[in-house]
Amino acid sequence: MRSFVLVIAVVLAGCSPRGELAYGPLPEARTLPVFVGSTRAPAAGDPASFDWKRSEALRLARFDVAVPPDHQPGTLEIPNPRRSIDPRRDFLVARSEQFRTDAAFRADLRRQLARSGGEAVVFVHGYNTNFAEGLFRFTQLAADFDLEGALVHYAWPSRAQVMGYAYDHDSVLFSRDGLTDLLHEVRAAGAKRIILVGHSMGGFLTMEALRQLALQGDRATLGRIAGVVLISPDIDVGVFRSQARDIGALPQPFIVFTSQRDRALGLSARVAGEDTRLGNLHDINPVADLRVMMIDTAAYDTRGGHFNIGNSPALIRLLRGSQGLAKTLERDQSRHHDPFARAALTVRNATQIVLQPLEAIGDAIN
Repeated sequence: MRSFVLVIAVVLAGCSPRGELAYGPLPEARTLPVFVGSTRAPAAGDPASFDWKRSEALRLARFDVAVPPDHQPGTLEIPNPRRSIDPRRDFLVARSEQFRTDAAFRADLRRQLARSGGEAVVFVHGYNTNFAEGLFRFTQLAADFDLEGALVHYAWPSRAQVMGYAYDHDSVLFSRDGLTDLLHEVRAAGAKRIILVGHSMGGFLTMEALRQLALQGDRATLGRIAGVVLISPDIDVGVFRSQARDIGALPQPFIVFTSQRDRALGLSARVAGEDTRLGNLHDINPVADLRVMMIDTAAYDTRGGHFNIGNSPALIRLLRGSQGLAKTLERDQSRHHDPFARAALTVRNATQIVLQPLEAIGDAIN
């Protein structure tokens, strides 16, 4: 049965073309600068891009990404080789730059931080993701949620294949130094607050980097982490607890977006011989002693439920709505009329919120 499920996953993945970088400025498009740190090797056909192969050197770059004028929230309009590029529909790279020195990267990022109030948002992509997909996905999130911080993307060497799970898992361990080095660069550039966002296996890498900083005694960098968001994290619950123990006091807020019906994590758990992963945990008791907020987005499951926060227009609308995000993340759940939670449960230090379907909320966010 397990082999059958894997075969189906491979077949479905093969039906979808992979994203690729495409270049072309569009005057009326909104352009977002994305700073990149990568332990991927340079791409052979495009020296401005990155491959799936590993590189021990942390390479630093900047990509100015044009958000298409016809972009719809929750949709990643990414160029692919099976059709012509549409500048009004596709995310495009307007400009790219490879930094020759760390100092040049810091100087450019410092200017962007000055425009963003000193806050940086560092995104760590997930499993089965090529460079273009990770870059454009982060840009889509930034556009859909109007992120105000300087955008920094850590591109670790994913094999970008469904059957590359073992390679990607090894790449996460390989990439811990690169992510901690990038966080050092962001701090050195003058970031006062760093928000870490990790998706899927990128959540595992995020936790490993935080653990490494703690074990190294690097409280200067840890002290700049002003929040952690894990989206559908592909992490064994016991491993997560071990990582959290080594980190010590978790950065706050510490938010985990989950879905009890996440099909990808259900498969990951089965392959590992387990019932659940952190990202589809239905019972918060195993993490009750940790100061975490678990937000179940199953009511907004889209495309298998593994990236609802980026794929569901309704969930994006909910979190962007008037005071919606503030109410969703509110730790005091004593007000039972809160329209954003169908059920809220606090057990010791942990809180679990089950989001209510948008149609049941009515005009609460309008």
